[in-house]
Amino acid sequence: MEETSIMEDGEQNREMEVAPALIAVHPTQESVAVAVGSDLRVFDLKTGGPVHLVDDTAEPFHRDSIRAVRYGAKGKLLVTAGDDKLVKIWHTDPWSCICTVLSEKRVSAVAISNDGLFTCFADKFGVVWAVDLDGFHDNQSSASKKAVPILAHYCSIITSLEFSPDGRFVISADRDFKIRVTVFPKKTSDGAHEIQSFCLGHSEFVSRIAFVGASDYPDGFLVSGSGDSTVSDHAIGCTNCFLPLFFPLGYVGVLDYRMDL
Repeated sequence: MEETSIMEDGEQNREMEVAPALIAVHPTQESVAVAVGSDLRVFDLKTGGPVHLVDDTAEPFHRDSIRAVRYGAKGKLLVTAGDDKLVKIWHTDPWSCICTVLSEKRVSAVAISNDGLFTCFADKFGVVWAVDLDGFHDNQSSASKKAVPILAHYCSIITSLEFSPDGRFVISADRDFKIRVTVFPKKTSDGAHEIQSFCLGHSEFVSRIAFVGASDYPDGFLVSGSGDSTVSDHAIGCTNCFLPLFFPLGYVGVLDYRMDL
């Protein structure tokens, strides 16, 4: 009886768990996507009204807490994912879900390449998966679309993912203080085995990474926020590059000053 009671309490706590609110802004500020728990809403900033989301690929929207919301491909795509193990890729004009992929584990982070050909997502076991979106920009069915594993952080939870602006690298940050820069493979089924560099220097978990533009860095440079109360920038082309900015921001949970280059 006691064991049953403990199990029931755990299940109730799991049902009551709600993810923090997430907000993603379109690169040209045409719309904003908001996720609270499993509820996803998109607002058109030009008309000031809600967007009607169409999802014919699977059961509508998400059934559990959404953990990641990201615009990509210069605002043409939006990806959402979370605890229901569903990764949904939305076309933003017109608004419709063009692809739904089932993850083996809960999803912690997502990213979309600037050319819109690939999306990556990380699961709770530290594995990064890639989905080839070529041919899925015309609202086609996702029945045969599968994700393939390309790299892993070996049981360290990945907190943030980014593609480099030129698509050459996929950058992954985790709770073990490190940022890994990996060459994105020409063929995803072969996996991503070539590591360009590690961006080290943080003494606590890395909470967020993002690319920003600068005149001295035409391809952008990487900025990271951490639980060690610092925001740092990194030059992706070198090894172990770490340029601390030392912003006393406490736990930097949201770092979203990115530019779609």
